[in-house]
Amino acid sequence: MTYFIYTLTGALCDYFFCVYLLPNKLTLLKRWVIFLYAFGTIFFLNQIYGQASTFITFSGLTILIYLFAENRFLNLSCYLFGYLYTITFNYLFMWIAGFILKMDMGTLSNNNRLLITFSCTYALFCGVTTKLIGNHLHKRLIITKYLNNHHLLKAVFFDLFLLVLLYIFNFSYGERLGYNYGVIGLNGIIFLLLFIITVFLMFSVYKGAIKEQTYKHRMAQFENLRVYTEKVEFSYGSMRKFKHDYVNILSTMSEFINENDMEGLKEYYEKSIVPISHSLTLSDTKLGLLSQIKNTALKSLLSSKFVYMIETGIRLEIELQEPIHQLPMDCLDLCRIIGIFLDNAMEAARETKEKEVRFCMLYKEDDLYLVVQNTALPLPFAISNLRSHEISTKGENRGIGLFNVDMILKNYKNVFWNMNYEEPYFTQELILKRAISQE
Repeated sequence: MTYFIYTLTGALCDYFFCVYLLPNKLTLLKRWVIFLYAFGTIFFLNQIYGQASTFITFSGLTILIYLFAENRFLNLSCYLFGYLYTITFNYLFMWIAGFILKMDMGTLSNNNRLLITFSCTYALFCGVTTKLIGNHLHKRLIITKYLNNHHLLKAVFFDLFLLVLLYIFNFSYGERLGYNYGVIGLNGIIFLLLFIITVFLMFSVYKGAIKEQTYKHRMAQFENLRVYTEKVEFSYGSMRKFKHDYVNILSTMSEFINENDMEGLKEYYEKSIVPISHSLTLSDTKLGLLSQIKNTALKSLLSSKFVYMIETGIRLEIELQEPIHQLPMDCLDLCRIIGIFLDNAMEAARETKEKEVRFCMLYKEDDLYLVVQNTALPLPFAISNLRSHEISTKGENRGIGLFNVDMILKNYKNVFWNMNYEEPYFTQELILKRAISQE
């Protein structure tokens, strides 16, 4: 009975840090697979191989997390962090318990009643604390929003992986190598210090990633604003030139009218006035609709994207019938999403004969609807696969954009994302609701 309870609480600890710390929620079936694998390997293999069976449990859980999770290296890093967390505090709690009860680790492990009490208490501690840490990491710090550098995540993963192997080696083979419990306890304290250093380094990486992302967003905003300002200045210059020519045009027309020279007036209109009217280009008319966007960052982004579309020969339709004031989500996140949508729309539209992109923002009651529609070739796979990592119509090693959109929107409970393809149009729709509060 003691062995069963000890095994069950150990499997629960594995389950807690495998499930609660991951940025992506696992299905009920996957959770059961993780728990049953942890319990089975601990229950059956620990009797045969002792603590060395931990390598098998750890390796299997690592493979399961790799297969079950989408953003693999981020999920694996969170899993390894949880493993280090539970092992480190297990050492610490055993040391505290031994200090209070005046027992060494061997005596404590051989007392069934104390061992059951300790195991149950520690399993409860792991469950509560890993749940709180997971909520803080993924709902308040929102690490999926900032830690999207895959090379950096790989480096963090391998660092944590090596540290976990050292942990396992210490408590699995320490006694076989002749270490007494005092030496193993001292190693535990050393690993506690290493764990604290690792947490500090990971937090430093996180803060650095926030600064880098913020800097990139600001530079993108400045660049979009610069393009928008240049376009406004160009439009203003064209208008000033037109106004300057306006008086001369009226004077010349009045001469033709006074002399009743209708043929000359007609010829003058076709050769002189029509070309001047074309100076008020279609792009000026379309970009004038952006005055409905009251957020400067979003307006500058849309302006730069629309100018580029017009200059590359894409037929652009813009629908902005009312002022867009408040945005029901973070402006930087919305700009990132719209930028990805429009970039994808431009690339897809260029491959079609029609080369058409449509953009619409409007309010329906209290909700803000955003629609980006473009002509596109038929999709070679199911539309739901576009949200997966490295799945794209653009070829290999592409498709990060919509995956990043999916990662951003996981942080918002009030935003709904729909995709649809009805030949020849591919449609992206965001519904930003005001009524649903974010957690």
